Amino acid sequence: MEYKKLDERAVKSWRIGRIIALGIVLAVVIPISVLLQLSSWESIWKTIIICAMALIAIYTAAGILIYPRLEYLQWGYIIEEDKVVIRHGIFFVKKTIIPIIRIQNITVSQGPINRKLGIYKLEMALASGSFEIEGLDKETADSISESLKTKLYKRLEEKGAV
Repeated sequence: MEYKKLDERAVKSWRIGRIIALGIVLAVVIPISVLLQLSSWESIWKTIIICAMALIAIYTAAGILIYPRLEYLQWGYIIEEDKVVIRHGIFFVKKTIIPIIRIQNITVSQGPINRKLGIYKLEMALASGSFEIEGLDKETADSISESLKTKLYKRLEEKGAV
């Protein structure tokens, strides 16, 4: 079975999130760099600190253009009769298999950026943690949520737990 892709708007959402992160990084890096430049402290550490902060800013800025597209290409999910398979990552691609019988709670939500873009996040809570499928349109998120609930109740009935 082939992995289903996220909505293309997820790339835009990830970029906006990274732009916000860049703003926070620059709000810290720029004042520190200016203070270091104006200080009379002369040391190799001053140069190292300024270079390190510049590299962090450049890395964060590069992440806005490059990483969201790579992440989108890697992201995929499969909903099977007894499990959900999620594949994600950029450099280290993870494949997570979630048995439907272990799902305790399913939540469909939006943050402020995703609300503006009209995309949703589906979160599956298990005893061991939670897993997300982000970047879904409303119909897909609601459809997956209902499908998982139906499959879960069916599996519980088969086991005699309901």
